[in-house]
Amino acid sequence: MRNTVENVNRQGDVVLRAGDGSYVLAQQIDAKPLRAAQILEGALETVGIAAATDPDTGATYEFFIAAYGLSRDAALASLA
Repeated sequence: MRNTVENVNRQGDVVLRAGDGSYVLAQQIDAKPLRAAQILEGALETVGIAAATDPDTGATYEFFIAAYGLSRDAALASLA
């Protein structure tokens, strides 16, 4: 599934917009830099550890998925 980085903070909390329009709340568990609007390919609709790949660079990013199927407001509120 195609995911877009919506927001990332210094603590490694990440909000991604999934291909179906829902939002995913994750904690990045590697140290590779992410940027807003970055595209990541991967299945991120399961709570637990998951990986996604940047199709432009081939870099793989690892996450702990805390929640999925969220609204944008719910996902962003979780970062506050």
